[in-house]
Amino acid sequence: MVANVVALLLSLLACTPGDIKPGDPKRPDVILVSIDTLRADHLSSYGYARLTSPFLDSLAKDGTRFAHARSNSPWTLPAHLTMLTGQLPTTHQVTDDHLALDPSVPVLPEAMAAAGYATGASVATLYVSRKFGFDRGFGFFDDHGIDNERDNLRGTVVATDVISDAVEWIEGLEAGQPFFLFLHFYDVHYHYDPPPPFDTQFDRAPAKGDRRFKNYYRHKKKPLTDRQRAHQIAQYDESIAYVDAQLAALHKRLADAGRAQRWVVTADHGEEFGERGSWGHAHTLYAEQLRVPLIVSGAGLPAGVVVKAAVGIQDIAPTIASWVGTEGSLASDGIDLNGAMGGEAVPVRAFPAETFRFKTKRISLYEDGMRMEWDLRRNKKQLYASDTDLAETVDLAKKDKDLVKALSLRAEAVFGRPWQAKVDGKVSVTKGYVLKDGPAAKRSVSAGEAFQVLPYDAKISFTPTADTEVGGPWRSTSPPKEGAALKYNSQTKTAGIELDAETKAMLEQLGYMQGE
Repeated sequence: MVANVVALLLSLLACTPGDIKPGDPKRPDVILVSIDTLRADHLSSYGYARLTSPFLDSLAKDGTRFAHARSNSPWTLPAHLTMLTGQLPTTHQVTDDHLALDPSVPVLPEAMAAAGYATGASVATLYVSRKFGFDRGFGFFDDHGIDNERDNLRGTVVATDVISDAVEWIEGLEAGQPFFLFLHFYDVHYHYDPPPPFDTQFDRAPAKGDRRFKNYYRHKKKPLTDRQRAHQIAQYDESIAYVDAQLAALHKRLADAGRAQRWVVTADHGEEFGERGSWGHAHTLYAEQLRVPLIVSGAGLPAGVVVKAAVGIQDIAPTIASWVGTEGSLASDGIDLNGAMGGEAVPVRAFPAETFRFKTKRISLYEDGMRMEWDLRRNKKQLYASDTDLAETVDLAKKDKDLVKALSLRAEAVFGRPWQAKVDGKVSVTKGYVLKDGPAAKRSVSAGEAFQVLPYDAKISFTPTADTEVGGPWRSTSPPKEGAALKYNSQTKTAGIELDAETKAMLEQLGYMQGE
């Protein structure tokens, strides 16, 4: 397989441009790239010491590099839904893998198709597959057999597979037909196993006895040694270099064919390398998880721009849709970043994030340079000056209790209060929390009081003070009917799905399903 990977890269670079027909110079092709698990601080253009990303660095030089781009989730599914809808998880509420996006929520590929663009996607893992509805709006969608062979859960779908299938689709387009292409790569996700010659670019090749990622909690109890950690980071960096080379090959093919291009390159989340005592992602919301790259570059766009203000991956969909005049079709929480690329100030906004994976229950709020991390299970809060302490190493919570309190109240407002009591009573939540003046599994509420429940679809029961009869259980996915003692004042809808046992077993091998 390794020989085929390298041969395919060389063939991509050597192919004649005649295989791909010219595009429309007035309507550049748009390529949205998500490199799963890519930390911003491991790209050369973001200050990393190793030369991991010469092609992406060239895009940044010729376009706009957003120095502080934020994800809103430390794992794949919620973050990619935000990327393709512009909706934060507080809006789309798909925060676990028994949920999927409701078909009524508009998505970016639909907006691009409405503008006359051919739409295609080539993706490399389950959580961006048709299983979760990611094929909606795409005329061409290749998730590499997720419903049959499940190769992409075995980690055998590599960058050249993703790109070669996309190129084959592009070759079939008529001359003058612009396209929107979504590419998702899994190579930078553990187990970080790039092919030769990349596997020795920064360190020795992988060996049979190397530590493999098993479980976040396992590595917390028995962390990597310094030598093991250095080797894993080297492999991670080599995987970035491998994907970077494939993207360079694709860019060359399109340029040789005379096609105008616009690129948007980002990631869904980052990776922890021992900063908090373990390895992996999905369990915390610190900088190594949520600071991701965002590079926007190409035909007709400003060059040599660095935007330092905070932006989010929720801004990607409205920005791309604005290029074709269909941004109004999205129900987005994001903003159009074209103004920022042109030198306009970026508005100060609140950036919420959350993770409810496994037994984790954490929320976060970044605003105006400060970020609070709130562990709801322990009701523990941490405070960081994220704009100056980029790695979030100094917890300021004890020094600035007033700001922590203010951000706590602000977080409760930002996360919303869709549930409302009609009468006095007590709310009880199973495997979750009532968020009202802090988190609690049970909370007394007065008539008219509003509150949030986290996770969003946790099971709720309600006992009115004046009546022993218990109402419920209800969920956001099956809210109370008219006449019940609680109201759910939200239009958010999610769809439910079920994963089979074989898929769950493979996800456990990847660390996506695990226990303490």
